[in-house]
Amino acid sequence: MLVCACVIYLTGNAQITVPWSASLNVNFGRGPMNPGPPLAVGKTDFTYTPESCPAKGSYTVVNSIDCRYDLDPKIDATITYNGIFQNAFPESDSGGYMMLVNAGVSADSMVVFQDTVKNLCSHSGYLFWAGITNLDYNACAHENFTMRIETMTGQVIETFQTGDLSQFALDTNHFAYYVGYTSLLIPAPRSSFPFFYGSFFTLPAGVTDVVAKIILDPLKNVYPDCTVHFALDNILITPVSSQLHIENPVFPQGWVIGACFQGDKPVILNGSINYDPLTFGLTRFAGTPYTTPAFQWQQSLDKGYTWTDIAGETNLHFSRSFNNPDTFLIRLRGSDASDINNVNCSVTSNVIKAQVDGMPKDFSFTSNSPVCEDTDLVFRLHGGASYTIAGPNGYSDNTAFPHIYHPGLADSGWYYANIISPGGCRIEDSTRVIIVGPAVKIGKADPVCYGIPVQLSASGGVKYSWSPRVGLSASELPNPVAKPPATTTYSVQVTDNSGCSAFAKETVTIIDTFFKARISAPRYACPRDIIEIKDSSEGKIASWQWDLGDGQTYHSPDPPKQKFPAGNHLVEQYRIKLTVTDTAGCTDSAAAMISAVPNCFIAVPSAFTPNGDGRNDYLFPLNAYKATHLTFRVFNRSGLLLFLGRSINDKWDGTYGGALQPAGTYLWTLDYDDDKNEHNSLNGTAVLIR
Repeated sequence: MLVCACVIYLTGNAQITVPWSASLNVNFGRGPMNPGPPLAVGKTDFTYTPESCPAKGSYTVVNSIDCRYDLDPKIDATITYNGIFQNAFPESDSGGYMMLVNAGVSADSMVVFQDTVKNLCSHSGYLFWAGITNLDYNACAHENFTMRIETMTGQVIETFQTGDLSQFALDTNHFAYYVGYTSLLIPAPRSSFPFFYGSFFTLPAGVTDVVAKIILDPLKNVYPDCTVHFALDNILITPVSSQLHIENPVFPQGWVIGACFQGDKPVILNGSINYDPLTFGLTRFAGTPYTTPAFQWQQSLDKGYTWTDIAGETNLHFSRSFNNPDTFLIRLRGSDASDINNVNCSVTSNVIKAQVDGMPKDFSFTSNSPVCEDTDLVFRLHGGASYTIAGPNGYSDNTAFPHIYHPGLADSGWYYANIISPGGCRIEDSTRVIIVGPAVKIGKADPVCYGIPVQLSASGGVKYSWSPRVGLSASELPNPVAKPPATTTYSVQVTDNSGCSAFAKETVTIIDTFFKARISAPRYACPRDIIEIKDSSEGKIASWQWDLGDGQTYHSPDPPKQKFPAGNHLVEQYRIKLTVTDTAGCTDSAAAMISAVPNCFIAVPSAFTPNGDGRNDYLFPLNAYKATHLTFRVFNRSGLLLFLGRSINDKWDGTYGGALQPAGTYLWTLDYDDDKNEHNSLNGTAVLIR
């Protein structure tokens, strides 16, 4: 099987290694025993103790702190990283050793650690740095260290003061987090190994051997029995000149590259070099560019503790195929060509983890089949870093949690999965799926004009449920009538005798947007009135057809102004009809009635006879067709309000509270606004005749 190399992004635990340097790299080792072994003779002025908690003036080497300090007991300065010039974070509980010191009051400086470093490159730049942390939360004194580089004869090349290691005086604490970090520092939690200290230095001409020292400055002006406790780890001298970076050309941000042992395509990495200044804490250092750059790719098989050169890989471009499963780290080493064989002169790049996989093991591919059509079909995959699935009905998926919402009967059958390792090795597995439920058949509605009803149809079950309900005559029938206000897709759930359901959809398409025929016209026409009739339809109207009820027809948006005559002492009714057609060819009609009246003079009768003979049975304002804001009141001679009317349809029948009122004369008042919006007030008397 042919597979290609690929890059994998991981978001969980990153790879772990101690900071690396061939010049000086003291990390005190790793081991299960606690305490660990002592330093060699002459490395420190403090006395080794096999106790986990050293007494005043002594030190021990431990992989965890059992003493009662305000610190995580499992700290270590081991670095979790995805590149020396990218991100670096202290890693707890790594099992690495550190030097634990209990220092008492002393008027003299004491060497905490010193070592001789040989075979460096003259005129080259280096960084001398170490992880130091104060273990006392409320210390009676705050230690200050001098970090010094000397020649073999004791001449000082560079010296650096850490400042007080106070938990509360970070402004005087000259710390840095890690190589490549800027001066915009945010203190790390005390539960980690938070701070690194050090400085850049350049070797004088002819000097290749130096002594590196970390010195505890005298603790003065404190109580005689005062002690300070601190931990020391990862003491390094790192070459500084160029900055090297390696990356996969396809995924430049990836820090893990994978390949399959069966592949014939190589793992490809590209290197680059620049001479930007390097920042350590508040200090920036610009190394001298190489005259003739030379390169050597390296690999580590023990998580970065030791590195070996890869034979023949001496270019910025790395390309290699692998035939056996393996996992190792890759980096690029570089220096001037004259010094390439001296690792103490070489800078190193970020690290990329190469993972050459074997075939996936302990893999599986299953599902929750059999399932009803109204239940989600869920696939379960195990044993790979990624997956691809193909199956019936054109199904394909490459997500971590593949599934099919509401599968249909056509989704039954065999599904095949490619189970892919992080490096791209593939193995195939299969599973059979059975979908149970009704065989639903659904109708297909032709496009219709707005307002035209459409009959939906579904079959295959014993129970139906349509949604949404808008525009439906019913939602529980197999064939409801739909009259939606806009194009609507209706979903139907069809259930069979077994209780399994299936879903289907039918769309009712409205040809054009909403439109509605409407007429604006007065209800009454008085003698001599010139009536204006207007179209007030909504929508994209393309044509009009008017029928004015008197034999006249028009095809304009608004017909001409009209005069509608009344009959001889009779009201004449005119039926106005408008038919409109929209841009899609759909039609709609509207109608209005205009009553032509013979008289519009408003008056109140002087007498009425409420005897039920259909003639003069009521008292009300006559001919008030166009009156607005009308108020008609009737009073008896004592001033009691017997009746209140507010429209021309409100009429007094000669009763009050259900009781017949006696014959006689009654007072009335009438207030209204005429068609010119002028207010009118009238009053008078009327005789009730029985």
